[in-house]
Amino acid sequence: MTLSLLLALLVLPTAAAEEGDDDAGRPLSDVVQLHGDIKSFFTGTFPYDSPLLPPDPTGQGVVDGRLKLRIDATDDLRFEVHHATTALSEVPGGALGGTSTGVGLQAPEAVDLSWVAFDDDLTLRGRVDRLNVRGTAGPLTVTVGRQPVSFGAGLAFTPLDLVNPFTPAVIDQEYKPGVDAARVDAYAGMSSLTVVGAYAGDWTLPGTVLAAYGQTTVGVTDLGLFLGAVRGDGVVGTSVVTSVGAIGLHGDLSLTAREEGGDPFVRGVVGGMWRPGPDTTLGAEVYVQTLGAADPADYLTVAQDPRFARSEVWLFGRTYGSLNASHQLTPLVMLGGAMIMNIEDGSAFVAPSLGWSLASNAELGFGGFVGLGKRAGVTSQTFTGPSGTALEVDVPQLRSEFGTYPAVAFLQLKTYF
Repeated sequence: MTLSLLLALLVLPTAAAEEGDDDAGRPLSDVVQLHGDIKSFFTGTFPYDSPLLPPDPTGQGVVDGRLKLRIDATDDLRFEVHHATTALSEVPGGALGGTSTGVGLQAPEAVDLSWVAFDDDLTLRGRVDRLNVRGTAGPLTVTVGRQPVSFGAGLAFTPLDLVNPFTPAVIDQEYKPGVDAARVDAYAGMSSLTVVGAYAGDWTLPGTVLAAYGQTTVGVTDLGLFLGAVRGDGVVGTSVVTSVGAIGLHGDLSLTAREEGGDPFVRGVVGGMWRPGPDTTLGAEVYVQTLGAADPADYLTVAQDPRFARSEVWLFGRTYGSLNASHQLTPLVMLGGAMIMNIEDGSAFVAPSLGWSLASNAELGFGGFVGLGKRAGVTSQTFTGPSGTALEVDVPQLRSEFGTYPAVAFLQLKTYF
C-alpha cells in the first residue's frame, strides 16, 4: 500500500502538468498515466428453505476503488502499479452456492502487500493488485512482479485457466487478481512461447504454478500447447481457436495427473460465437470433466477435492452446456443473459443482466442469478456412537447441483477517471 501511494504522490504533479516533454521528446501524458475507477455493488440473496442456506434473505454492500499508475520509462521499459481498496458489509450466514462481486478478491502473496483496517460488521481492506516491471529486448518480453495470468480460450468453462480463475457467478470480471510471478514471452513470426513461474502459497513445487504455452497460427486457426506443473499436478493441454464462415469456434482440452496420485482426469470444452446482426451476439459451449460425479448424492464428496478450494474446478458433475446472448437495445442499453446447465441432473444456473451507459465514463448494471433444479433436502443416517449405541442424524442431501443455489439480485455502478 505504502509503495503504490508514494508512487502516485510522486507522479501526480507531473501527470497534472498541462504541457511538457520528456528527454526523448514524448509528451508527459504518454510517459505517465494515472487513472482509476470506483465501483459500488448492492446484492440481495433470497434463499429457499434448505439446510444448506441461511433462513432469511441477506444483503451486502460493496464499494471498491482502484488507483492505476503506469510509467512508460522508455519504449521498451514499463512500470505498472494498481492499488485496490474495498469496503464491504458483512453478510450473515452462508450458502453452498452463490455469487461474488469480483472486487476485493485475494491471491497468495510472496510479499505481503495487503492490509485490513478493520474487519467487523464493516470490513475495510486493501491490496496492491498489480506491481510489475516489463522490459522488451527484440523478440523477448519479460514481466516480473504482481500480474494477472491466464491461459486458454474457454469462456464459461476454462480447463487451461489454472491460476486464480473466475467462475461465471462472479459479477465483475474486469480485473483478475494479480499473482506474484515471472513471465517471459518470446515471438517468432506467427508463433509465440510463454513461460510463467507463479507463487501459489509457498516455494515448494505444490505451492507454485510453472507453465509453458506455445502458440502458432495456421491460416485462420490458432493452435496452442500447454505444459504445466500446477501446485504439484502435471498438466498437459491443447487449445484451438478458428472460424467457419461467420462463426468463431474455440476449444480447450487438458489432462491432469494428480499430485496425490490416483487416476488422471480430463477436462474439455468446445464452443462457438456468432453475430447474426450488428447488435446481437450468441454463444454456446459444451464441457466435460471426468473428475465429477454422476449421482448428486456424491457431489459433496467431490467438493472436498482441494482443486475446488482454489477455484480450479467449481462444478460437481461431469457434463455441461452453456448458452449466452447479448443484444444492444439502444446505443446506451445492453441486454444480456446466460445459462449453464448440468446435463445429467437437469439443473441450471440462469443469469440475466441489463447494462446502461450513463456517460462515457459511467455504467449502471442490473442483474441476477437463480438456480433451477431439485432442491436440497435432509435424509436420516444411522451412526454408531462411542458407547455402541445407534445414533440417527439428519444430514443434508443434494438432489441436483444448481438446485442448491439461492436467488441473487444485484445493482452495480462503475465510474472511471
